[in-house]
Amino acid sequence: MTDRNTPDSITRAACQWLLAGAKAGSYQGPDPGPDHELSPLLAREFRGNDSRLPASARWFHLEQTVRPVLRRIHEEGLMVWAFKGFDLARSVYPFPGGRIMRDADLFTTTEDTPGILDAFKRSGWVCRTPGDGVLQSGIVSEVKAFRHGAMAELHTHIFYFPATFPGRLPDDLFENGRHLEPGLMGFAWHNALLMVLLHMITNPWIRPIWWADACLLAGKTDEAGTWKPFTRNALQTRLGNAVASPLETAATLGAPVPPRVTLMLKTGETRHHAILEATKTRRRVPTLLNLQHLSGWKRISWFHAMLWLVMTRQSPLRENRPE
Repeated sequence: MTDRNTPDSITRAACQWLLAGAKAGSYQGPDPGPDHELSPLLAREFRGNDSRLPASARWFHLEQTVRPVLRRIHEEGLMVWAFKGFDLARSVYPFPGGRIMRDADLFTTTEDTPGILDAFKRSGWVCRTPGDGVLQSGIVSEVKAFRHGAMAELHTHIFYFPATFPGRLPDDLFENGRHLEPGLMGFAWHNALLMVLLHMITNPWIRPIWWADACLLAGKTDEAGTWKPFTRNALQTRLGNAVASPLETAATLGAPVPPRVTLMLKTGETRHHAILEATKTRRRVPTLLNLQHLSGWKRISWFHAMLWLVMTRQSPLRENRPE
């Protein structure tokens, strides 16, 4: 049986092709066929592959649906930060449709969250479970917004239950960003890479496009010369040891990852394996495995989350498979 967390031959060839500049006609791997996730990215390399146009159309629809609310956010002096595909499609891929996605992932600071939610609602978006209250209270970190068949996920943290995060997010997460368009920023390259890797290790399987994301962001981090802040921030999450694994794999795909970086990350804490494994279940429930590592306000938040789950007796905590 093939390990779904091991890059296949198409993914390996595609990552090497991207890192070499994605020049037309230079891809050296197998034909992905119509069903592989990287088929739209590699469409121009194979005659008769018509997957590029639908993927580009989906990107255009998502971008144009989100853009009006971004303008409103900008006019109100606020901003959101693009995460994963909604940033990388326009920032590092040969063309936006090459980075397939199902929704727009957006980060906001805790302070700006009420204003951002209000901007979405006044722009005609419908916000659904788990609702504003548990988001703004910090019990959960995500709310989904819908309009015209498009979905945006608003995040305040990389973990669905922030209280279960063992360390802390980068101190400079909302600093030194890249301007994408009015109202929209992208994280600095080293933080964009770290956030993608954290997303990867908290999922039970790794999609091919995520390997491409990691490789391209490692290349950008190397160009920027920011491996030092990346390493510092990764260690502060207390998940550095786990982050080292996909980063090492990215290096085997051709990503310019300095060996000293993964070596330093492996010296980080390893006692949070139970928390990490709990996040990979299909229900985003703060389990007893999480509780044993929590104290203070995090323990209090855990009890609030469990109480809310019991009272609702429904599925707001159920995880939709990630974009």
